[in-house]
Amino acid sequence: MKPFDAHCHLYDKKFDADRDEVIEKAKKVLSGIVVVGEKPESNRQILKLKEDYGKFWLMGFGIHPEFAHEFSNSEIEAELKWIKKNKPDCIGEVGLDYMWIKQVLPKQIGIKKADAAWSKQQKVFETFIQFADELGLPLNIHSRWATSQVVEFLEKLRPEKAILHAFSGNLAEAKRASKLGYKISIGNTVAYSEQKRDLAKHLPLSDLLIETDSPVLAPVKGERNEPSNLTLVVKEIAKIKNVKEAKVIEETNKNFKELFS
Repeated sequence: MKPFDAHCHLYDKKFDADRDEVIEKAKKVLSGIVVVGEKPESNRQILKLKEDYGKFWLMGFGIHPEFAHEFSNSEIEAELKWIKKNKPDCIGEVGLDYMWIKQVLPKQIGIKKADAAWSKQQKVFETFIQFADELGLPLNIHSRWATSQVVEFLEKLRPEKAILHAFSGNLAEAKRASKLGYKISIGNTVAYSEQKRDLAKHLPLSDLLIETDSPVLAPVKGERNEPSNLTLVVKEIAKIKNVKEAKVIEETNKNFKELFS
């Protein structure tokens, strides 16, 4: 039995030199990967690469919160139509990113416009939540520095299916999300992040998915991550929970297949 990588970005230019080799390496140890987009350009890259990698390559289309403010309402509406036409396996990467609002955008566009961008992020996120339910697809959600706000959105709007990718919140927030039936996804940072290790220890396997977020969040800081490193996530969670690696794979695969039925 092989696990599934619930979130990665293999269209990224960091894979341009050896993407085929990375995929072949991943196929030896994984059952499949979910490749999520960040804006129209990467959504289309994912669709094009699907032709090369077939069923192993599951598609997520969305607009990452970092870029939400860059698109007009009409452009977002046009992208929703394109997404619906091209039949993804999930909606993502979407969500909220307050770090971007507080640390990055003020330097780029000024504080006032950054505040407006926060409002736009929230509106776009709500739009995608409703859109995912319309299509009956799981959400693949980003929540950096905004976990409590994301959980509040989920509690209010109650989408049918959701993955909280690279979950950065605390255990209480994770339990609020899992109580609603949503999955908490943990990646390679479980090797050194006390927050991730706490989640892995205290959440049941029935609440968990696993991911790499390739090419970022590698098991060794600063290195390029890739999907085959998911086996290291399995090993680490198995050690933390004192169970066999096969048990981690069995349970997270079950959760994955329920979402991507």
